[in-house]
Amino acid sequence: MEDVISRVAVLGTGQMGPGIAVVTTLAGCQTTLVGRSPDGLARGRARFETALGFMVENEVVTDAEAAAATARLATTTDIGAAAEADMAIESIVEHLATKQEFFARLDEICPPEIILASNTSGLRISDISARMRRPERAVTTHFWNPGHLMPLVEVIQGERTAEETVQRTYRFLLRCGKRPVIGRKDVPGQICNRLLQAVTRECIYMVQEGIASAEDVETALKAGAGLRFPVYGPLEHADAIGLDLALKVQTSVLPSLCNATEPGQYLKGLVGGGNLGAASGHGFHNWEERSVDELRRTRDLFLVQRMKEARQ
Repeated sequence: MEDVISRVAVLGTGQMGPGIAVVTTLAGCQTTLVGRSPDGLARGRARFETALGFMVENEVVTDAEAAAATARLATTTDIGAAAEADMAIESIVEHLATKQEFFARLDEICPPEIILASNTSGLRISDISARMRRPERAVTTHFWNPGHLMPLVEVIQGERTAEETVQRTYRFLLRCGKRPVIGRKDVPGQICNRLLQAVTRECIYMVQEGIASAEDVETALKAGAGLRFPVYGPLEHADAIGLDLALKVQTSVLPSLCNATEPGQYLKGLVGGGNLGAASGHGFHNWEERSVDELRRTRDLFLVQRMKEARQ
């Protein structure tokens, strides 16, 4: 396979596809955004322009860089555009049967050297590629949301993914300015979602059991361990304090932690009562008194500031 990836097809114009296209166009790749309809493409291009404009507004991308990235973007409803790329990144609905059919189609129309990547957040690439004749070129590239701002991309090796596919993908993502990690076992939730769900399970459990309010649980995480995670991970912390102490703490605390293998009754009760979070106005928090749009903007401003610091 040719190592250089200079042409990318991003398949999907929903929440993630346009942001991924921002990443690849800024990295100098001719990028084709593929959608199902002209209306979908129009929305996808608008999301692309909004994301790129936000980066310009916050001075992590210059006007000239944004103009060059925009010039590298094409749009089409023809899935055949993937056959002209070096890598095709799928970001469609998170539904296994749909993705299996989609990848089987890509496998038919794309030359053997083209990498076929999925942005799935939790499905196994081994299952997604089950109907492919060449599953060795299938790999997960899970861009964390928002894809144009978050540095993490999880590269997950399927049961039949070739090592060459993994390494080419990893090098490409480094070139895009990302911080890729490689998952060697294709397990549900990949790497970071497994960590996130373990934390989320304990957060919900503490609220359910009356240990602390939702607000205080989140404040404890944001102002405590979560604040140092970008530079000081939990395994580094364990080594720093001494593994003998880490063993004592685990021996004391682990027996009281939630170890449920299915969602708790508190979460089920919220959903069953129609309390779906920001969309319905109530969830763990009262969203009639808070703005989810303002929360996302606060998140994005924080992330873009981290980007600026990383480039200094």
